[in-house]
Amino acid sequence: MFKSFPLEYTADILIVDDTLANLQLLSSLLKEEGYKVRPANSGALALQAVAKKKPDLILLDIKMPEMNGYEVCSTLKSNPETKNIPVLFISALNDVADKIKAFNVGGLDYINKPFQFEEVKARVATHLQLKAYEDDMEARIAQGIREIEALNKEIIDTQQELIFTMGQICETRSHETGQHVKRVAEYSYLLAKLYGYEELEFMKQAASMHDIGKVAIPDSILNKPGELTAEEWGIMKTHSHLGFQMLSLSQNTPQRPLFKLAATIALEHHEKWDGSGYPYGLKGEEISVAGRITAIADVFDALGAMRCYKPSKSLEEILAIFKQESGRHFDPAMVTLFFDHLDDFIAIRNKYATPE
Repeated sequence: MFKSFPLEYTADILIVDDTLANLQLLSSLLKEEGYKVRPANSGALALQAVAKKKPDLILLDIKMPEMNGYEVCSTLKSNPETKNIPVLFISALNDVADKIKAFNVGGLDYINKPFQFEEVKARVATHLQLKAYEDDMEARIAQGIREIEALNKEIIDTQQELIFTMGQICETRSHETGQHVKRVAEYSYLLAKLYGYEELEFMKQAASMHDIGKVAIPDSILNKPGELTAEEWGIMKTHSHLGFQMLSLSQNTPQRPLFKLAATIALEHHEKWDGSGYPYGLKGEEISVAGRITAIADVFDALGAMRCYKPSKSLEEILAIFKQESGRHFDPAMVTLFFDHLDDFIAIRNKYATPE
């Protein structure tokens, strides 16, 4: 059941009428019912009273000098802070057109003068109950939204933790540098932010899964110290599509954008700007922004790391390669951003350096 006004609560009613006798009569009537009553003898004073403290309900006359009841109601309904206050018109105007106009400007009810005491009391009580019901429903909805948001955050946090852990497992299995996943994630996030990438929120976690497909590559190939044969290299390259398949179980589920982005990165981070990459030979902007970002992050870190099949390169050698590969392997606009903020990328590399 909904909550009505609590027993200790006194409903606050604003009465607006330019006729003193009507104000006195309605005030006396409603005070006898236990309500708190505030009178206002003009539209301007009514708006001032509402601005000072919002009433639970307004009884509003129509024919008033300077600012009539229609104008008062329209002003209240146009303000998000006051639009939900119930307005009951009390007027001597009996024409149907007047009543229709009252409802069109936002009135909830229309009581004709001269009014019956019992009718006024009944309608006021009914609309206060309806207002209490509406407020209770809004509170319940707001609480439900908060609970859904908290649950959604918990789900996202769990997904992020799972994704990062899986990325670390992959790197551990391939005997690569322990901090590779973290550095690639940080590089990707920084470059995405500099580029103005819209899905920045998930970029760091999704990029950490770029090589998850390697868990399906045989150890004999993944950790081979020498050069791979053509057949072995063909198997190694399948890790991009394998990673995509692992992560794309939720590809068509809008509620899981993190996995969707991670799947795209896993598939495309070995594509090259000039179309010579794999698995599909995508070219230029055919490659997703996330794929182009992660390609730079992955290669920058991989070139500086010692692997079982290669020595590490110096920073000077890495930068020379990036200049040479701008417009070939990498999106030239992103390479420019990389060089313009090189100190920030080096700071990340130093912060997450692999312990010797």
